[in-house]
Amino acid sequence: MARRARLAQASFALWPDEGLLEAVRSFPGERISVLRTELHHRSSKVLTVDLADEFYRRSEEDGWLVGPDGDPDPRHHSRLLRLTWEDRWEGGVHHGNRIFALESYDEFYAGPYLTFHPTRQGLLPSLLYEVISDPDPWISEILEENDNTDVFPPYGVPVAVSRAVRAGDPDIRTTGRFFPEDARLSDTGRGFLFSLPSPEPTTPEQRAEAQAEMARRREAQWQSQRSRPRYRHLLVASGTHLLEILCEDLPTWAWVTGS
Repeated sequence: MARRARLAQASFALWPDEGLLEAVRSFPGERISVLRTELHHRSSKVLTVDLADEFYRRSEEDGWLVGPDGDPDPRHHSRLLRLTWEDRWEGGVHHGNRIFALESYDEFYAGPYLTFHPTRQGLLPSLLYEVISDPDPWISEILEENDNTDVFPPYGVPVAVSRAVRAGDPDIRTTGRFFPEDARLSDTGRGFLFSLPSPEPTTPEQRAEAQAEMARRREAQWQSQRSRPRYRHLLVASGTHLLEILCEDLPTWAWVTGS
């Protein structure tokens, strides 16, 4: 019931990555499958999602590309696109894209998604959608169903808090999906590291210019933080699977075959 309830509340948009949307649209035919979903939990956490077409190439002799057993080979695909979310720490500094939650449903169990499909909100048919509701219904569900996790995310000023936390502290600060204009650098919960130019400045003028450059970089990074959502609630909806991903940002992507 929880999945149906959260999708019923969702406001959808296409993924804000036109290059990736165009790459998906370039697949031949209409059926694209989630060929692989792999999540590694190590010091570097990596989620890999492979998207492949379901195009079975015909041969001139018998009509189908066949496998070693002589039957049509369902493993054949002409194009393979790989999405990657990578989260790692180097030298005590966070880099990459954290996965907060991941759910996968076979098409047979994807009924709630089909009932509240994004096209019902006027969006074009697509493999890739984003939930842009604020507050996000999945985050609200996670907070209410966890006994010991009352804030999201686990660093900085929270995006959202549970009803129990709000009742205990009605004035607790939250940012919502984006940082507000009056947010402070400390609200991120993460440090901003900048190195001095090489060679290290020695004269007062060089030090002043280096400090000014660091301030410019700091302000540019902070403006980038304000303009970007604090999390992404993403959907990959192929003909065979529905993947729901709660993460920090959009993945990187690349063609493996068929670019």
